[in-house]
Order: sequence, then C-alpha cells, then structure tokens
Amino acid sequence: MIYVDSCLVIYAVERDDDIGARTRAALAGADGPLATSPLVMLEALVKPMRDADARAQSTMWSAFDAFELLPVEPDAYLDAALLRARHRGLQTADALHLAVARQAGCTAFWTNDSRLETASGGLAVDIVARG
Repeated sequence: MIYVDSCLVIYAVERDDDIGARTRAALAGADGPLATSPLVMLEALVKPMRDADARAQSTMWSAFDAFELLPVEPDAYLDAALLRARHRGLQTADALHLAVARQAGCTAFWTNDSRLETASGGLAVDIVARG
C-alpha cells in the first residue's frame, strides 16, 4: 500500500501543467493500492473552501474515491511526536502523515517533499522529481 501525501492529491486535481500530468501518471501507474488519511483531506480541501468554490470542492472530494482512507489512531500522534523529537525541523503535519503511513504498514510514502526522506527511514519517495 502506498501512502499519498497532500501535495500530490492537490497537484493531481488542481494542476493543469507538467507537474499535474506527471503526478496523475504516477498515481495511475502505481503498482499497489493507494491510501491517504483524513489529514490529507483536510489539507486538500482548504483552498477550494477558502475560495468558496463548490465545484472545486466537489471535484476534490470525488478524488478521494481513488484512495483507501487510513484511520489516524491515537498512537499515531505519539509516533509523530517521536519523529519530530528525532528530526529537527520536521513539521507536525508531515510527522503525522509519516506516522499514519508507518502504522498502516505502507511500503512507500509518495510526496514531492524530498526533505522527508531522512525522517521517513527511506519510506518517502519524491515522485514528481523522479518523473
């Protein structure tokens, strides 16, 4: 199972450029099921809601049908705290994404943030850069 970071969901839905196309191609060609969390939903829906764009909200909401929604268990917050304690500069949301992916046994964490590689213990893959 591959955990998909917020930025990739946003790129796939909102961007009509090379980055959006590469992201959509990578997601379509995934060699395993794709998963995400409620935190990704939160982050991806902010702009459409801020813009009061009902169509964009609906489009973004529909995009989540392609993903298995992973639960965010209380232990994920403890794991995220440990990740932040061990990796200075790691932001709370990124740590929580990594913790959810780790607890679910994901085999990869797809992102566009190469800074997460060290904190993820090799789980993070910048699929936009490799595209």
